[in-house]
Amino acid sequence: MQSEKAKPPSYLNYRRLLVILLLSLILSLIASTKDPFKLSEYHYGDIARKSIKSPADIYLPDKDVTMKKGEIIVREGDRITDEHLRKLSRVEVRESTAAFSVKNLMLIFLLLFFTLTLIYEYADRNIKKFTLTEKDSNFAAVFTVFMALLVKASTLIFDHFAPSSAPYLLYIVPIFCYGIILRIVLFSEAALIFSIVFATFMGFLFENSLPIFLYTLLGNILASYYSGKCENRNTVLKAGLYTALIMSIIVILFDALQGNSLSNVPLKVVFIVFNGVGSSFIALGLLPVIEHIFNYTTDIKLLELANLEHPLLEEMMVNAPGTHHHSIVIGNLAKAAAESIGAHPLLARVSAYYHDIGKLKMPHYFIENRTGNDDAHKGLTPNMSALIILSHVKEGIEMARQFKLGKKITDMIGQHHGTSLVAYFYNRAKELEDPKLHVIEEKDFRYAGPKPQTKEAGIIMLADSVEASSRILDDPTPKRIETHVQEVIEKIFLDGQLDECELTLKDLQAIQKSFIAILIGIFHHRIEYPERTIHDGTDKGITKIAGNGQKNGQKDHRRFTNIFKATG
Repeated sequence: MQSEKAKPPSYLNYRRLLVILLLSLILSLIASTKDPFKLSEYHYGDIARKSIKSPADIYLPDKDVTMKKGEIIVREGDRITDEHLRKLSRVEVRESTAAFSVKNLMLIFLLLFFTLTLIYEYADRNIKKFTLTEKDSNFAAVFTVFMALLVKASTLIFDHFAPSSAPYLLYIVPIFCYGIILRIVLFSEAALIFSIVFATFMGFLFENSLPIFLYTLLGNILASYYSGKCENRNTVLKAGLYTALIMSIIVILFDALQGNSLSNVPLKVVFIVFNGVGSSFIALGLLPVIEHIFNYTTDIKLLELANLEHPLLEEMMVNAPGTHHHSIVIGNLAKAAAESIGAHPLLARVSAYYHDIGKLKMPHYFIENRTGNDDAHKGLTPNMSALIILSHVKEGIEMARQFKLGKKITDMIGQHHGTSLVAYFYNRAKELEDPKLHVIEEKDFRYAGPKPQTKEAGIIMLADSVEASSRILDDPTPKRIETHVQEVIEKIFLDGQLDECELTLKDLQAIQKSFIAILIGIFHHRIEYPERTIHDGTDKGITKIAGNGQKNGQKDHRRFTNIFKATG
């Protein structure tokens, strides 16, 4: 049985392998580097906070004896004596000289490298929606290193300034922002895979701790889950808070399983809540930086682009009002269709707003912006007219890059017509064709493409065609609208324009139903109100004059309405 993945199996290329190699090496360097001053906080008379064992066989010259590896130097709760300090000083010297272990580095590097390689390749071959570009891989690697350095720096600071509270202060480190940002910037599958890698690093960093591994993994999975379809900034704040509340319960269960004292549970819960809220604010602060550096179009950026006061949309409303209205209606159609098939409603709606911005270059050549009976194509050859129509896609892509709308919307602009035919001008050209002089080729009247590559792009193409063609419907009854929508979708499907996107026949049926429902609402019939008259008294706002010239109790508005008459 074949894998459900639509694409063929991929093989690790050299660039991807280099990214994995460098990421594994940097993470292993961070995890294997120890604090050389870890034991320096002990003084005479202090109470040992935990039992300390000899890390190796250590020779004591003043006593001419050797402490065996694993031998207890001081037990938890014992008071530090001079004897303890002499032994600890020997351990401290050894630790400071062995703050960096090549053996540990190589072992952690190999484990991380094989873990990352196997997980990544498995996901790439078997998880249907796991598709990372080179930019995505680079971003995920850079962000993972950034979070690893943040955790390492935090633990070193806690160990130095608050050693007694260091085990609890770990829970205040904002590691949940890792899952939030990966989910918003990339997608849920990438957040899951890299959360496993980051959790593995955290386990190595804290002496192969299984609770820390599970705490990091489950926390980031929850954070990415609650960050899905981020249609407002409150979603990010809720993601951090919900994750913190659930992880507080899980940490309590960990402590109960390990038999730890529950007296420190309130402190841990408070730190975890600060972790969740802090992760949300850090994510909101980092997202604009990530969008600018890596040129990503996140949901947060889409919310900003959805503002109808954006310069491009304002210019369209003034200079191309027909295209502006057309785009807003398509946005409503696309959003409803995306919701009906589980696509990205916000991306579909915002992309619809900007899909025709290329028409701003020459708006009067497009029929929706025509005023009166003037035809801008009058006097032009069909080839020239088609060239002008086809060029709006290329112009739109250039404007999208100029205004930094992001790759997702730029791709939508280039794909929303696919390789479809400008049929009107093609047919006119065929009527004027003289085979002896010039042969009209269909490819000259088709858009350059590519065809829609995503569900959202396919929805935009369908909504564009349905909305534009529905304007010419005569007496748009519900049955005629239903037949019209079905014919348009069938025509696009049979032309092969949807071959490269993931829309199924089931999706097309759901899209068709959503289009029909909205168009029926747009073209609904209104009640035909009776004509307002004065003399027969049907208009209750107008005073009826009796035969004797007396008013029939109604106020005379004639003097008031006279001010609207033209004066000469």
